Amino acid sequence: MTLPIPNDAAAKPEVRFDPRAAHLTQDWAHTGRLLCCRVDPTGRFVGAGSTDHTVQRWEIASGNKVPLAAHTNWVSSVGFSPDGATLYSGSYDGRWIAWETSAASPQPLRTITAHEGWLRALAVSGDGAWIATGGNDRLVKIWSSATGEQVGELAGHPQQVFCVQFVPGTRELVSGDISGNIHHWNGTEGKLLRQFDAQDTSFLIADKVPFGGILNLAFNRDGSRLTATGHFKVTNAPAGNRRAVATTFNWKTGERVVRQESVKEERDATLWRAVHHPRGPMLGIVAKELGFWEPESVELFHLLKTPSEMFDFDLHPNGLDLFTAHFDGHLRVYRCAPA
Repeated sequence: MTLPIPNDAAAKPEVRFDPRAAHLTQDWAHTGRLLCCRVDPTGRFVGAGSTDHTVQRWEIASGNKVPLAAHTNWVSSVGFSPDGATLYSGSYDGRWIAWETSAASPQPLRTITAHEGWLRALAVSGDGAWIATGGNDRLVKIWSSATGEQVGELAGHPQQVFCVQFVPGTRELVSGDISGNIHHWNGTEGKLLRQFDAQDTSFLIADKVPFGGILNLAFNRDGSRLTATGHFKVTNAPAGNRRAVATTFNWKTGERVVRQESVKEERDATLWRAVHHPRGPMLGIVAKELGFWEPESVELFHLLKTPSEMFDFDLHPNGLDLFTAHFDGHLRVYRCAPA
């Protein structure tokens, strides 16, 4: 049987992902500094959290920007439902808020006080039924996206929880904290299943104050690998002397597979987030640059320079466009393909 070919696919050959050909295609400005960003699964919108307590929603096709205002502190996390219809934001005000993504003037659909102190992380389950959050109260909490009711609480981290992520295709979660602990949870039963050790990403200032830890957790496409990002080789924590690093584990065995960094061009940097591209390479933030690594390689094969420090980025569903959230208030788009 011959399947119909979509018009756009028939009109032109496949464009392949090529980081070395990356070039800037859009540069959208905001007045507040940007901390995080996510592209909705349909590829229509991108949402970015700001230090001015707002989420800024850009329509990708037009560049039109709309503010989502209801938080009372920095917006640290943004996520979407699998169908892209609902945007979720998390803030240092301890709350998460649900919004209608495509509304002309979005208003909160639901506002949930989730944590005592900062809410640092938010993730949406693959089926869209659960929202997971983590915060300074050392807890991971699970919420019903349909009702906003809390359906689980996972206690066991000794320090602040920096990141949460659902295990692909399951109701299991992973979470990371400032001390370099990674916990694997059964979300349904609320049980800790196992731990991964990345404590060499955490350091103490004056032998007392934790510095570093697990800043992001990401699975590869088939769920066989888990990558934790942060920094290591810290020689002077207050001054920020450190090296960006991504540590990847075999998900089944829990063993370390590879540790990836910038070896030839050492930089004082933190690897704030990593994304595994469907075609294999790992992408990660290295200060003002985006690094690209082959799955088994310690050293990166390319660095994409940008104008400003960034804390987050995301990959468009088309697999070509990278959206970068910068501390200078700009959201930039880079296409990883020849112009």
